[in-house]
Amino acid sequence: MRLRTFIAADMAEAIDEVRRELGQDAIIVSSYLNDAGRMEVTAAVESRMAAKAAGAEQATTLPDVEASLEQMLRDRLREAPKLSPVEHPTSEPYARTAPIHSGIPFDEALVASALDAQAVPASLRDALVAAAKALDSDDALAALARALETRFAFEPVPTRPKSPIMLVGLPGSGKTVTMAKLAANALISGTSVDLITTDTARAGAAAQSDAYGKLLELSVRPAANLDTLSILLDERVEGTPCFIDTTSINPFDRNDFATLKRLSEGARLAANVEPMLVLSAAGDALVSGEVANEFAKLGVTRLIATQLDISRRLGAVLATADSAGLALAQLSVTPYLARGLASMSPLVCARLILGTHETRAETQSLAAV
Repeated sequence: MRLRTFIAADMAEAIDEVRRELGQDAIIVSSYLNDAGRMEVTAAVESRMAAKAAGAEQATTLPDVEASLEQMLRDRLREAPKLSPVEHPTSEPYARTAPIHSGIPFDEALVASALDAQAVPASLRDALVAAAKALDSDDALAALARALETRFAFEPVPTRPKSPIMLVGLPGSGKTVTMAKLAANALISGTSVDLITTDTARAGAAAQSDAYGKLLELSVRPAANLDTLSILLDERVEGTPCFIDTTSINPFDRNDFATLKRLSEGARLAANVEPMLVLSAAGDALVSGEVANEFAKLGVTRLIATQLDISRRLGAVLATADSAGLALAQLSVTPYLARGLASMSPLVCARLILGTHETRAETQSLAAV
């Protein structure tokens, strides 16, 4: 599965970009008017369809791809309106599911099969199928979206979060690039951003943070301890989005966990900082659930799912959120900074789960635009 986010002046222009880049088989996952007044559309396509649509572009080398993505991000940043945080209020993070008509007749077996394909654990699968069936809807997408809505909380990170966000997680989960993606999203909306990292001891950590900061034309300020972090947070202009990267830890290691707990609690007292879990979708569902339950002890209430391009399945993410009682915020399916994050919602999840079952209906919808 390949997921892309397109930003355009209006819906028609965004759809044209979707067709051009991903082809007619692309599925529109979500669309909304962002804080800058531009239409933001996230679309998905099966990998084999994306490869076919790419045609001659398949010969493009990896460095060329990275360069084009970096240029895309720079172009977006140049186009960003220059507004102060108070000039543009934060939008609602997620609207309740509106009436949905996908054209896919509801079938209990189809929904169960789609959930199985996503590696959703049997108990959760059965609960979602039962909830969808109880809604007595004749549309599979609508029934699944509302079943997900009753089972899970969805709380995407706003473009301009009022409180600082502290990203926590396991090694390799993608916290640093997630911080950069959140910052890029805020910058594109026209606001300034503060970036802080407490990962100051690990070899190569500073260089990685600085590389993303350079691309965004931002300085990433280091905070080796709670005192320094508190000072940096105190210097922050109220209303300016602030994202904090932390040292990856093993939550089952007492010393690691105690250190992060002191840092997160101190940051919460200093500036109402919210710890947020960054979780790889490629992990084992049982282990990920245990990990999330440990991080929940830090006050974590939301998770951002990464590496969906590796897992190609939502099962571990859904099982983890269900087990630990965490709200689903965003998802990432690529390590490339310019691709950004997709906001999670019942409809986004349902569309990703049903996948190819919806392709035909979405293709007809695209053709009608």
